[in-house]
Amino acid sequence: MFGYIKVDKPNILIKDFNTYKAYYCGLCKSIGKQAGELMRLGVNYDIAFLSILAHNYEDLQPEFDMQRCFIHPIGPKFSVVLNDSVQERIVDINTILGYYKVYDDLSDKGGAKHLAAKNILKPYYKKAAKRLPELDAALKKCFAELHELESAGSRDVDKLSKTSADMLVAVGLAACKNPDEHLVALCADLGRWIYEIDAFDDLKKDVEKGCFNPFADHPVEGEELEKLRQFVSDRLFGYIKNIRAAYDKMRITVSEGPLSNIIYLGLRARTEEVLKSGGIKCKKTLL
Repeated sequence: MFGYIKVDKPNILIKDFNTYKAYYCGLCKSIGKQAGELMRLGVNYDIAFLSILAHNYEDLQPEFDMQRCFIHPIGPKFSVVLNDSVQERIVDINTILGYYKVYDDLSDKGGAKHLAAKNILKPYYKKAAKRLPELDAALKKCFAELHELESAGSRDVDKLSKTSADMLVAVGLAACKNPDEHLVALCADLGRWIYEIDAFDDLKKDVEKGCFNPFADHPVEGEELEKLRQFVSDRLFGYIKNIRAAYDKMRITVSEGPLSNIIYLGLRARTEEVLKSGGIKCKKTLL
């Protein structure tokens, strides 16, 4: 995934941020145990959000423990969410998504780096796909549709973002037990939001490198950029409005603080940050 779904750190309570970080760090440890140490590089903000959401749909209160980070083995201990049934599913989902992302990059760009990453991921992907065959089939179909549209040079943002919406719905259904229409609605608009915010964030880089971007027909400076920025802004904030409406209808009882921060503040803050950058890729940092 892309790492855009994150808390608004300046406006979150310390206890809620510590809970959020515990999910993130717990997933990192779960990935190491389930998919190999190298795969821990694939931990991201998006799957931390997904884990909190899935714990709610399973009505499962996570267990926390004080542990050390493998990067800082002699540092102080910190709180992590212990591995459970939800974490295991999220790791498999992340592995399958990671494999298809690398496979897509290899198809588009080639190169030894992407080929090596694909070969490293493949055995872990096969195990994860065996456990989640419906998700694997859905993502394979979505990535094929997206690749076809992008290869044809489509500028139909609605069609392009729908493939991302379908991906996120498939991910949400795989992650969450007892899914409902509110989950489907939230994931669909979140998928559209992710595709379009990433496209605008990548605009300048894609134009310079000649890579596909649905907004690449627009100049990356001047009046035309401002028109595009307003167009993208209207769409992104429209998706956020819909996401909030769906979230408001959900029964949230597990780790509500960080989850609500993401929905009500984090998505907006990230959108404003990317729009302000003017199509220059925002730096993604770890916690």
